[in-house]
Amino acid sequence: MIEIGFVVSGATVGSIPVQIYRAAERYAVEEQLVGVVDRENPGELVVGFLRRITKLEPVVRDRVRTPYVDRPEMVDYGILLPYTTAIVKPYVTIRGGAVGEVSHVVTPGSKVYVLDASTLGDVFKGDYIYVGHHKYSGWPLPLDARYVTHHVGVFGATGMGKSRLVRALVNELVGKGYRVVIFDHTGVDYAPYYEAAVKSSEVKIPANILASVIAKVAQLPWQTYGEYIEIAAMTYEGRWGKDAFIAHLKRTMKRLNARDSTVEKAELYLRQLVDSLFFEELNARVKEPEEVLGLGANPVVVDLSYDTDISVKQAIVASVMETAWERVKREKAPANIVFVIDEAQNYAPQTWTLSKDVIETTVREGRKWGLSVVLASQRIVGDIDPSIRANLGTIFFSRLTAPTDVREISTYLDIADVNESVLTQLQPRDFFVAGLMNPLRRPVLLRVKEVA
Repeated sequence: MIEIGFVVSGATVGSIPVQIYRAAERYAVEEQLVGVVDRENPGELVVGFLRRITKLEPVVRDRVRTPYVDRPEMVDYGILLPYTTAIVKPYVTIRGGAVGEVSHVVTPGSKVYVLDASTLGDVFKGDYIYVGHHKYSGWPLPLDARYVTHHVGVFGATGMGKSRLVRALVNELVGKGYRVVIFDHTGVDYAPYYEAAVKSSEVKIPANILASVIAKVAQLPWQTYGEYIEIAAMTYEGRWGKDAFIAHLKRTMKRLNARDSTVEKAELYLRQLVDSLFFEELNARVKEPEEVLGLGANPVVVDLSYDTDISVKQAIVASVMETAWERVKREKAPANIVFVIDEAQNYAPQTWTLSKDVIETTVREGRKWGLSVVLASQRIVGDIDPSIRANLGTIFFSRLTAPTDVREISTYLDIADVNESVLTQLQPRDFFVAGLMNPLRRPVLLRVKEVA
C-alpha cells in the first residue's frame, strides 16, 4: 500500500478529513480507493473513497486581498506553500479478513493509504458476477446476482455506454442460469450481438391488449369505446383486414346497443387514423408470446425496430411480460426471468402506457416469483414513473442529462456525497454503481469491461 497522507482534526464516522503529502499528490484523485489505519485501533482498516479534493495555499487566499493580487510577479515557487486536502468517505472496515460497519471515529494523525485490487479481492470472495473494475485501483467489483430480483436501473446520457454495460450484465446473468429477455427498442444495441433475435412484427398480440392498441392508434377514448373494441377483437375470426374489422366492430356495437353516433364515430376514426397496413400486418403475427419465453437460446432479443408505432412496441412488451406472469401463476414456481427494457422512458413513463402496468406490477411483486426488470434510460426524473424507479434496488448511473437526476437518485439510494461536478467529468464506460448488488451498497466508480 502507498502512503499518501494523514488524518487531520474533525473526523466523524461519516467523513474523515485528510491532508495529502506533496510527493503523493498524483494519487489524490476523486473516487480513489483508500484505506485508513487508525493509530488507536490497530488491526482495523477503514476502507473508503477520496472526495472533495481541494488545493489550498496559506499565502494566496481567496477571501483575503494580499499584495500578490496587484503584484503577481512577487509570487514565486519559494513563497508558495500549496497543499492538498480531501475527505475520505468511509464505507466499511476490515479486520481479520471480515467486513464490518464503521463505528469508531479515526484518530487525527492516522495514516492514509492507496489500496490496490488485492486488498479487497482477498476479502470479497464468493459466487459473484463482474461487469467491470474500480476505475483507479483495478479492483474487480463483485456484484451479487441474487439481488437482480430487486430490479436494476441503468441511467446515463447518450454515448456513455449504457448498452455495453447492460450486455456485460446480461452475459454474467446468463452464466448464472438466469433466463434473459431483452426488448431492443432500436434494434441496434442488442439484436446484432446475440444469436436469438425475434422480430417484433412476428409476435402475436393477445386480443385484449390488441384492443388497447387499436383504441390508442385510432384515438378513441377507452372509457367510451374500450369495451366495444375489446369484445370485437376477442370475437374476430378469419384473416385480418381493415374493412372486415370495421364491419365486425359495427355489428358488435349495434348488438350491444351503442348509439348510432358512437358507431359512426368509431368507423370514421378507424378509417381516417388507422392505416390498412396496420391490420394486414396482424396476419404475420404468428409467434405466441409463450414461444418467445420458450426459445432454447439464451438470451432472447425481441427486436422492436420492426414496428414503428410506439403503441405496438408497448403492446409487445406487455404481452410477453404478462405471459410470464400467467406462467408463474399457473405453475406456482419462480421463473428466474430477467426482462431488459431498453429506452425504458418509452415503456414506463409517468403517463399511462400499454406496458406500464405490467412493469409496475413486476417491480412491486415480481421478486418472490423470480421475475426481474432491468431498465435502461437516458434520464430518471420526468421520464420514469416514480413508483417504478423507487423500486429499483440497484442503480448504475453515469453522466446524466439533467442535474435533477442526481438529486432524484439520492432520495432512495445513499449516493454518499457523489456530486454533480464529478459526474460531468466521467468518460464513456464510467458508471457509479450503488445499491443491493454492490457489496459496499454505496457508490463505487466502475470502469465497464469490454464486451463483444
